Formats: sequence, C-alpha cells, structure tokens
Amino acid sequence: MGHIFFFTVASWASFLTLGLSCLGQATDPLHSYVFEKPQMGVPFRLVIRTDQGSEFAELAAIKTWRRIESLNQVFSNYQTDSELSLLGQGSGRGLWVAVSPDLWKLITSSQRLAYLSDGAFDLTMGPLTALWRKCRREKSMPDAEDLDRARAKSGWQHLLMMPEAHLVCLTQTGMRLDPGGIAKGYALDAGMEMLKGMGVQHALLSGGGDMMSLGGRNLLEPWQIRLASLDEDENADETEDLIPLQDMAMATSGDLFQFVEIDGKRYSHILNPSTGMGLTTQSLVTVVASDATTADAMATTLSVLGPIEGRKWVERYYPDLKVRFLWMNDEDQVQGYDTFLD
Repeated sequence: MGHIFFFTVASWASFLTLGLSCLGQATDPLHSYVFEKPQMGVPFRLVIRTDQGSEFAELAAIKTWRRIESLNQVFSNYQTDSELSLLGQGSGRGLWVAVSPDLWKLITSSQRLAYLSDGAFDLTMGPLTALWRKCRREKSMPDAEDLDRARAKSGWQHLLMMPEAHLVCLTQTGMRLDPGGIAKGYALDAGMEMLKGMGVQHALLSGGGDMMSLGGRNLLEPWQIRLASLDEDENADETEDLIPLQDMAMATSGDLFQFVEIDGKRYSHILNPSTGMGLTTQSLVTVVASDATTADAMATTLSVLGPIEGRKWVERYYPDLKVRFLWMNDEDQVQGYDTFLD
C-alpha cells in the first residue's frame, strides 16, 4: 500500500511548517494563545485555543513548561546531575538501580522497540553519539579504535531490567544512555497530559520536529499540518501536502541540518547501531501515530532501517502507522512513498 513518487529538487533544505486553517474563524468562539520556550536544547511552541481567557492559557503554559523542565532533569545526557547521567556513572559495576516512573517508562518503550527492530533503535548509543559529536566538530572520521571502544560500551542487550521493582542495570563499563530519539516525544505526551488535566481541549505542542495535538482547532476543524516542501516553487498551491491532525502526534527525522561532510561524503547525526557509523543516505521520515513517544521513536527507527526494510518492518509490526519516507537516490532525485492517504 502507499503512494510512490519521484521528485527532482534543486534544494533539500525544507522542513515542516505549521498550516493553520482559516475556515470558520468568523464564528469561532475560541482565541489562540501562543507560547514559546527553549526546552531540551530546542525551541518548543505551544498553541492553546480556548474561550477561558489569557490568564487561564498562561497558567496552563506555565505548568506545561514546568512539567517538561522536570523531565529534562530526568532525561538529559548533557547535565551531569540528571537521573540519566547518574545512572550511567554507575555502569559496569553490577549495580541494580531504582529509577523514577518517567525513566522506567522511557526505558521500557525503548527496549521493546529495540527488540522488535533487532537493535535499529538503541537507547544505549551514548558513547557513539559522544564520539560522533566530536567528529562533527572537528570534521574528521572517528579513529577505528575509538569506534570499536564506543561500540563495546553500547548495545541494548546490555541494558537489563527488573520489572517488579523498576530496577535497571548497565552491564558495560562506560555505558551511557542517549534518549535523543524518543525523549522529546515523551515530553510532548507529558505536556499534553498536563493540559488535559487543566481542562484544555484544543492545543498543539511542538518541539524539535515533533508535535502532538489535543483535539482540533475547534470542535469542527482538525489542525492542518503542512509537510515539508520538496522544491523552491513559491507559486505552489499552499493547500498541497496538508494533513489533518487531531488527538494525534507527528514526528520527523532526517539529516536536513545535522550532518557532517568528510572527504566529500555526507554523514548524518543519526547513527546505525550495528556499525556505529552515521547514515549516508539523505532522508526525511515523517510518522503520524496516536502518541508522540511512538511517533518520535518510529521516525528514528525507520531512518536507520531505510526505506525498503523500513517499509516491510512497519507493515509487519505497525500496519496502522502513517509514514512518509523520502530519500535521495543516486541520480539526485528525491524518491519516496507515503501511507497518509491509505
């Protein structure tokens, strides 16, 4: 199933933009309130549509930001005192560590996906991502011995869990977790739960290429989200590539901006866990799912699996998932398929 298409493009630098429908605004009793704040190292944006006034919307935004900030204290792999970092500092000692409910849920979701994808999604890539972060700064390939050492410290099978007590053990010395492929989605879901608890019925929360919708723009209209444009045609129909989003999440993964070119070859910030190397096929994966945690992690997983194997994998394990996969072929054409209209 799905739609297959080819594009010749002059530029690959396009990204998701938000398309807000103007239909029915004349009789719409709801007002839009927009809030922006950096979270987890990227800009987050919250749109609340309500008839309860600005003070209500502002209070809802404050509580949402506080919830996401609290998750950053759990998930950050930059802050040395975060729960995730402290867990890594005890790796390789045979220690079983009790983790918070949020970290347990994130690890559980990650390990399940790692199992189903045969390691294409891997929460334990911390040593490898740290190595490639250095390589991107220096624009140099990783040393072979450094790469081997980082790979030896990684591997989802080395992350052990004791479900009855919410205990985890990192068995390899120097092992570190990197939740970059799932944490922002988890934060969006948590933020939406906060908004629901306050009685918000219509909201759109986005961050780092991911977004989660609560209700629609109003009772009659869904949110309208525009997918990435694949050319520079300023005269293109603005209604093209719009998809409705209502109580659903959308996530995008790709190497539009985060990559390094070394000796004429392009390496993505997204790493293949089986090789420890950055992906070399330029791609853009968009996933729509019922929750942002799933959408975020799936977009990363499919980027690693690639368009062919990724499509087979989705059809086997997640046949209801909506996916758009674009990639650059050897003739500098964008090839792709999507299942949004299936």
